Amino acid sequence: MLTSEFATKFKAICEMQTLPEISLTEMKILKRDLIDSVVTPTLSDELGNAARLLSSWLDGILEFTILKHEVIVLRLKNNKVLDQIK
Repeated sequence: MLTSEFATKFKAICEMQTLPEISLTEMKILKRDLIDSVVTPTLSDELGNAARLLSSWLDGILEFTILKHEVIVLRLKNNKVLDQIK
């Protein structure tokens, strides 16, 4: 995880001006079908803190990306309204 490739991908995820190449629908499916079904409470208990941290990190990235979508859409709407006002 400490490779330069990972660092580049992580920075891309955190950029507010860009969106990952995944739709909201795909992210929700990924969360429901992969994350929630694989990292179950039982597995978390068996693996301990590492599994909980990984699950929380994945949830955080998903929520952050969803919020980025919403912010970008709101910025576009805001700019459209400002253009109409001008």
